[in-house]
Amino acid sequence: MAASLLTRVKARVDLHTSNRARGLIQGRGRSLFKGGGEDFDDLKYYQPGDKISDIDWKATARSGEPLIRRFNEERVRHLSIVADTSSAMAATAGDGSSKRDAMILAAGMICYLAQQNGDLVGLVAGSEDRPLQLPSRSSDGHLELLLRTAQQATTTASPAPDSAWLLQRAFRVTSRSTLMTIITDEAHPVVEDFTLLRRLTTRHDVIMVRIADADPLQSGALDHDVVDVASPREIGGLVRTSARVQQDVAAYRRARREGIEEMLDRLHISHMLTQGESTVVDDMIALLRSREYRRARS
Repeated sequence: MAASLLTRVKARVDLHTSNRARGLIQGRGRSLFKGGGEDFDDLKYYQPGDKISDIDWKATARSGEPLIRRFNEERVRHLSIVADTSSAMAATAGDGSSKRDAMILAAGMICYLAQQNGDLVGLVAGSEDRPLQLPSRSSDGHLELLLRTAQQATTTASPAPDSAWLLQRAFRVTSRSTLMTIITDEAHPVVEDFTLLRRLTTRHDVIMVRIADADPLQSGALDHDVVDVASPREIGGLVRTSARVQQDVAAYRRARREGIEEMLDRLHISHMLTQGESTVVDDMIALLRSREYRRARS
C-alpha cells in the first residue's frame, strides 16, 4: 500500500528542515498560528496589517486615534487552505516538478504544523461548477482526505483558473476568523482581485503561497514538446528560439510578478513565490519565520 500523502509530507519536512525550523513543529504552547480569540483583553493603537474589523470605533472617537481591540488567544485555532485546483496547477513548475505536487506539499506542511499544535484545518477549492469544501478538523484521516481531495481535483481537465471566484467562495463560506493560506501559481491572484483580497483581510489573516511557472518557451529543450494547458496547443520551435519572443516573455512575466507583489504588499499579506516542490519547504519556513519575527516586534 502506498504511503499516505500526510506521511510523505511529514517525511519531507523532517528530511529538509534543520535546527532553525524545529521550533515551528514542536510544542503545543507555541503555535505559529496566533490570532484573535474570543475574550477581550485590552486596546492598542492600530498599525498597518491589523484587521479593520478589530477597530473599536467608540474608543477611537474618544481618543482621536484609531484603536483596536486585542483578545486573548483561543486554545484551538482554525485554519483554512484555499487551493487553486485549476488546470494551470497541473502544469510544470519552475523547477521542473508538478505545480500540483508543490501545492500538496505546501498544504501538507500547513496541516502538519497545525496538527502539532492541536489546530483545526479546513479546505476551500474546486470551481463554480464543482465547488469543494471540507470543515475544520485535525485528525490524520481528515487531513489525508483534505490533501487527497485537492490532489485529485487538480488535473489538466480541470476548469481554467478563476481567482476571483475562488476568493469570493473563500470569503462566503469561511465566516470564522482563520489563518487562511491561499495556494496558487505565479500568474495569480491578478491585480484586478485587489478588492476581493482586501475584503478577505478584514476577516482573516492571509498567507499567499505562489508556485512559479516553468519557462513557457523551454528553448534549451527543443527535443521536448511544449503545450499550453490553458488553451491546449503546441508552442512551435521557431517561437521558442526567437530572441525577440524570449525578451517579450521575460518582460511580461517580470511586470506581472511586480504588479502582484506590489498588490500583496499594499494589503500587508505575507507572500512568497517558490520554484516548486524542491524549494517549497525551505521557502515556507522562511516565510513563517518572517511572520514570527514581525509579530514579535509588533
